[in-house]
Amino acid sequence: MFANINFNRNSPFSFIEYGFQAYYAYVFFMVWTHPKLHPVSLINDLAILMAFEFIMVHSGVFMAVMPKKWSLFIFFPFYGLFAMGFNQSVVSTNLLYIYLLTVLNRMRFAFSNVSPEVRGIQIGKSAIRTMFYFFLLLAVCLGSSIIPPLGLTEEFLKKSDYFQTVKSSGLFIEKPYVPISMGFIYYSLPVLYFIYRTIKKFGQGSQKGKLVYSQTTIKSNKF
Repeated sequence: MFANINFNRNSPFSFIEYGFQAYYAYVFFMVWTHPKLHPVSLINDLAILMAFEFIMVHSGVFMAVMPKKWSLFIFFPFYGLFAMGFNQSVVSTNLLYIYLLTVLNRMRFAFSNVSPEVRGIQIGKSAIRTMFYFFLLLAVCLGSSIIPPLGLTEEFLKKSDYFQTVKSSGLFIEKPYVPISMGFIYYSLPVLYFIYRTIKKFGQGSQKGKLVYSQTTIKSNKF
């Protein structure tokens, strides 16, 4: 199924997807390094968002391989319940709305008739995203003691009344720099790879254009 699929092909939705991811990466980085410039509630929301991604990262795989009716009547309501629970944990709903737009962009092909190539690309991307998330989750949890808190020091969290703002507990909440550093890596690396791939593809196209122009010029000189 994947043998003849071009995973490097970019659709308009690809630019939307990576645009959202670039925005997330920027927000995670700024909160990690300069939390004083943002509401303290955003720290909690970003930590919860990365925990919620644990649930939603499966969605692309399940909704790609299952029939459309299953996606529409089973998986979509099922993940909607998790979204409602997530909404109860966050302080600001603005981030939730933006995140749900990203999730809907991932799931869009589950509600329409698409070619086997498009479906194959989405299955491949979803599988890679899932493996990357779990690898990164394991890495930050095991290496939480060596992750620099940067601006999210314990002193800052106490002074800003962060612990009075949060609605839950656990590693991601008690040490918010762990999920926030994870979020920055999780969203920035795919964007950087996408930019690299786009520039490389553009460069190859320019070289082909020069080669065709050069061959045409040589042929013209012969006459």
